Amino acid sequence: MLEYFQTTWSVNNGIDSNELLKDFPDELRSDITMHLNKEILQLSLFECASRGCLRSLSLHIKTSFCAPGEYLLRQGDALQAIYFVCSGSMEVLKDSMVLAI
Repeated sequence: MLEYFQTTWSVNNGIDSNELLKDFPDELRSDITMHLNKEILQLSLFECASRGCLRSLSLHIKTSFCAPGEYLLRQGDALQAIYFVCSGSMEVLKDSMVLAI
């Protein structure tokens, strides 16, 4: 638990941008989220998307942090999101065996 909070603090200095932006006007919030998420929005996956689509999508991107050793999801879990690893690394495990890093 302590490691999670230390990791989160080291990355964002204790500021939760999702919480901070929730009360901003939509136009301003979309401008800010476009800038904050430009690394993701510039992926080839989105190269054919219009600017309006990217603005709308940017409003739904949520930043989260995982501490080392924390499970993001487990086999059989229903997927509720798409995850993009923008910093750090993750392991893909099957039966405690590392399949990919």
